[in-house]
Amino acid sequence: MKSFLIIVLVIAVALVLFLLLKAHKEKRSASSIILENIFKLIPLTDRRVDANFQKALEANKKPYVLPDKVRSKYNIKEYDGYSDTFIMEPETKSSDEVIFYLHGGGYWSQPLSLHFVFFNKLINRLGISLVLPVYPKAPAYTATDAHKMVMDRYLHLINDKKIPADKIILMGESAGAGLGLALLERLRDEKIPMPKQAIFISPWFDVTTENALKKEIQPHDPLLDNDILSFSGITYGGDLGPKNPLVSPLFGDLDNLPPMTVFTGTHDILYADAKKIEDIAKEKNLNITVHTYLNMNHGFVGFPVIPEAKQSFEVVIKTIENS
Repeated sequence: MKSFLIIVLVIAVALVLFLLLKAHKEKRSASSIILENIFKLIPLTDRRVDANFQKALEANKKPYVLPDKVRSKYNIKEYDGYSDTFIMEPETKSSDEVIFYLHGGGYWSQPLSLHFVFFNKLINRLGISLVLPVYPKAPAYTATDAHKMVMDRYLHLINDKKIPADKIILMGESAGAGLGLALLERLRDEKIPMPKQAIFISPWFDVTTENALKKEIQPHDPLLDNDILSFSGITYGGDLGPKNPLVSPLFGDLDNLPPMTVFTGTHDILYADAKKIEDIAKEKNLNITVHTYLNMNHGFVGFPVIPEAKQSFEVVIKTIENS
């Protein structure tokens, strides 16, 4: 028995040393490596499979219902009578600014529990409210439906609630970031007052598979599959087509938009989109700041257990506070 325990201890120490050396070599935390390997054990849902497609179709035909556990745990409720839009209030409000948040999920999935954990942390740190429009999802709906809903809710803020546009912070992650950038382009084109700034986390700005960098990153990304993701985006685009700026805003005009801050990790295939917008910003001298974190996964800013998430979250806070 004693020999067995010694063997187990030696193996454990060896694993810890291996992990620490790997973390040092890759310039990342050991906990991020552990989490990434856990992600690799979780099978991806292939939406191209008919059974999965039909399941999503039936689920997304139904109106979104806020989970009871979310409603009871957080200070959140339906916003101004809208059953699909919610307002989340901080414990102590210290600012009249509002975060208009567009959540991710590949344009197919509703908000996850982790979203609400992140929202709660964000608003209580800043002392400001967050408005969450849960927009219509593919494959039951398309980009046209999502844009109509999101534009309607934004106009409600500035026209009906009389919230000045310069008091609104647009935020979004993944698909929500793509929807957010497309919204900004549309607001500018229609001469509607735009938010004071935009913060995008792990943004999906291009639903096509044309960017070769995505294929290069794919072996390192345990959370996203380029082909499945593109299928999801093209289905969401509907008749508009994948290169329409409402679907892939990276193909739109990026001039004369509010300041944007982007957070991305190099183990995320969507790093390719962040890199592309950074290159365009440098070429055209646009007010777009991209924070790139080495070897981080998709959505890492919202992860609860890794130092890189804490570090990037602090940058998000400072970006909002200093604007």
